[in-house]
This record gives sequence, structure tokens and C-alpha cells, in this order.
Amino acid sequence: MNNYKDLETEVNILKDFLKLDYIFVSFNDKAVAVGNKDDNSNNLKLNFNEYSYIEVSRKEKISENDINILKFFIYRLQKGYLENGDSDAYYSFNGLNGVKDEIYLTNKKLKDEIAKILLKTIETKDIETYEHSKGVVYYSKKIAKKYNLNSDQIIDIEYAALLHDIGKISIKEHILYKPTKLREDEFELVKKHPEIGYKILSTSEPLRSIANFVLLHHEWYNGMGYPYGLKGDNIPIEAQIISIADFIETSLQGRNYLERKETEDLINELKKLKNIKFKGELVDKAIEILKEKEKNV
Repeated sequence: MNNYKDLETEVNILKDFLKLDYIFVSFNDKAVAVGNKDDNSNNLKLNFNEYSYIEVSRKEKISENDINILKFFIYRLQKGYLENGDSDAYYSFNGLNGVKDEIYLTNKKLKDEIAKILLKTIETKDIETYEHSKGVVYYSKKIAKKYNLNSDQIIDIEYAALLHDIGKISIKEHILYKPTKLREDEFELVKKHPEIGYKILSTSEPLRSIANFVLLHHEWYNGMGYPYGLKGDNIPIEAQIISIADFIETSLQGRNYLERKETEDLINELKKLKNIKFKGELVDKAIEILKEKEKNV
């Protein structure tokens, strides 16, 4: 088999996420198979040209939502976003029924279509992460407007905030749902989710512009964050805003490993993290928003 590293990685993620017995990807005389090809108890075949197709199987019926996820995977194959292992060669396929082409969609509409599929993927995997993402969007947009970012930046922040945890679809459920503090090795796995999210989003041309914000939303203003330890304004302002919004939403709602905070306690915590974890000006804007929201309750 040729070196299909990127494709095989994604096929394995899909297989685990959709709980498939196997995925068989065939294009002309080339193929990538995962799982047991002999088990065809409930198989589904999706053609994307005369010679190329994806065939999947699992014991339970494959749902419409799962088919949409597979169509998004095929869409990226069609557009040449998944490398075929050769240094400068990309796949290029004809259209597939049910997957709309860029020619017929504006960039924003295409972003919406892809974001909806990815968000549905998150919802199917982890409802808590799905609800959390919607809260992060709320605070991200509020802070971005207070910070006087332009409308294009705010739109990018909305998409990036919505999908900031998309990389968690590759993390095992027993780690995601663990009720106690993660071990160091488990936390190291969780810390990979921004890079995985970046990889997923950067394969989609309409979402490529926000991939960097997802990659960097766990960087700290003082350089102590991850994955790169970037410092200060070397971190894009969009990623900084998503970072503080993520912290606010997590603190107010709590987690299985983290007790929820009252607004006053959260404000005090934000003050302590000023110019440490978060840019001072963003902390000031966030505190304004929290106080305004508290008054309106």
C-alpha cells in the first residue's frame, strides 16, 4: 500500500466515531480499508464517480446523520483536500448527489453547510460539548463587539467558537466523560484537540481561514499555554477572544471535574488572570459583559 497517512488517519477517526465494522475507500485501482471487509451485515455504498466509492458496514443501521458525515468526507476527497500520499498529487473527483458544489454556493453559505455537518458531529458525539460551544459563541461575539472588531472578524470568531472543540471527536469517551481529574497522560491526549481541530478545518477551503484560531485557543497571554507557547499579541486576537469566552462559559456552567462558579467569583478569578492567561483589555471587556448580564437577570 502507498503512503496514505492523512487519509488513513481520518478513516480511522471516522471508523471509531461512527462505530463502523469497516470503511473501504476505493478510487480506481487504489484502496484504503479499515476493519473486517468480510462482514457485510449492514453495508452501505456511496459512489462518487464511475470507479470510486466508499463502502461502510456496521451491525446497526447507518443513520442519515452518519451518511451526512460520510458525505462531508467524500466532499473533501472530491475537492482534493486529502493528500493521496504523493508529494504534489491530489485527488480530483466529479460531483456527488446531495453534496453541493462551491460553484453554486457563496462562501458564507458553504461555510454554513459544512459548519452544520461538523456541529451535528459534535452533538452526536458529546451533547455537553455541543451546548458548551453555543455558550462560547455567545460570549465570543459579545466580547468581539465590545472590542470593536469589524463584522468579518466577528463572523470568523462565531464559526471558530462554534467549532473550537471539534478536535475532541477523536478523543475516547472514557476520557471525555471522566468524573475525576485526568491523569497526566490523559491530559496530554486532550491537549491534542486544538491540533486535530486545525487539521479537520484546514482540509475545508471555506473554513481554512478560522483553523488557526481553533489551533491557538489554548495559548496563554504570558506564553504558558499550548500547543506552541505563543505569547502576547503573537496570539491572534480572535483566538484570544475565544479563549476567554471558553473560560467564562466553562466556569459558569461547570464540568464533571469542575464546580461551577458564581458570577462574582468568576470576575475575581478573571482579575487574577489579567495579563497572565488573558490580555488585560479583554478581561476588562469580559467583566463589563458579565456585570451587564447580572443586572439584567
